[in-house]
Amino acid sequence: MKNTMIKTGLVLALITIFSGASFVAVSAQFNISASSSIQTIIFEDIDMLIFVSPQYAYDTDITTAIDSYISTVNNDTRWNTKIITLTEENNDYQKIDQILENHYTLYNIKAAIMIGEDTDTALSGDSDYMEKPSIVPWYTTGGKDAYEVSEQGIISKPYKMDICISLLYPTSTLDYQTKKTQIVTAFNKFSTQRQQKYDEDILVFESTDLNKHSKEIYQSLDKYANLLYNEGPTESMIKESLENSYSMYYVHGHSNPAGTELNGWFSAENVDTINTQLFAADGCYVGGWWSKQPDNDALDPNIDGVWYGSKIFSSEYVQVMVLGLLSQNGFSYSVSFIENAVPGLIDGETLAESMIGHTYVGDNVLVYGDPTFHYTFL
Repeated sequence: MKNTMIKTGLVLALITIFSGASFVAVSAQFNISASSSIQTIIFEDIDMLIFVSPQYAYDTDITTAIDSYISTVNNDTRWNTKIITLTEENNDYQKIDQILENHYTLYNIKAAIMIGEDTDTALSGDSDYMEKPSIVPWYTTGGKDAYEVSEQGIISKPYKMDICISLLYPTSTLDYQTKKTQIVTAFNKFSTQRQQKYDEDILVFESTDLNKHSKEIYQSLDKYANLLYNEGPTESMIKESLENSYSMYYVHGHSNPAGTELNGWFSAENVDTINTQLFAADGCYVGGWWSKQPDNDALDPNIDGVWYGSKIFSSEYVQVMVLGLLSQNGFSYSVSFIENAVPGLIDGETLAESMIGHTYVGDNVLVYGDPTFHYTFL
């Protein structure tokens, strides 16, 4: 009998996925054979999953923006992407992990984007009013046996990254329309600014307090571009740097979610001004946010305020942010983002492809933005 191919890049279909027998909405391609009353659905290879939290699950404007992004990514990278709509029943970080595990087993997926600050997320750590999410359960494979948990959160130790996880978490205290607009705008940016020409300049600002063991790692970037490396930059030097464009922009120093002490204070607000495709902050809690709760061994909701990860929504230029302890060293093998991922990026790989297969320490590399980001070399 004749097989009919139905493309659902812009259509939502319902299928059952083995994860507590919950239903999820998907966007992908499948075949339906007219020879049977019980239709068999066969998916092509899937490279990426996009999880949409219950809050945004059925917003048509968000769905339209995501569908446009999916189509653009497919045209650019030939990646196939599937949307998974979370419900109140399966919005649990371990159930989400099971969905990821199943798709990794079937399709060897490379990346997943988590949309929505109401997505149940594991705790990496909290201190005072600072929160840090953990994506270790999601980026590892092997279920609960792949990582260790304590009462204070996911234990920070070396883990192999199998799936690149990206977070798109608006600030919870904003009104719904503002958060929705931020998500739509971000996906429109990821769709329309894909051809990112590789600039010859990479900027690095480091604090002299912390660069004893990281300086050599950062200076190794000079083999990839014209490296603009500066120790202990003043606030005037930081301000001057905002007038130029870069392929990568790094800051490394004592930090919190709102910024980094370099000598002059680098505020996360500066990210809105920087003309760079990839922004990276290296320091404690740069990948987290502020909350209303002090240290309580729980991941509390983010609140309105300055925090690095929120800038993926407000920056005109930044396609992806890499936040954490990016120059970490001291092991007999590489665990830093710079040593593990940058070589692949320079070779034209997507961010996800450059990161997976390498070992990182806990949640010391968090991604906010487009995991399919890559440079174009002309």
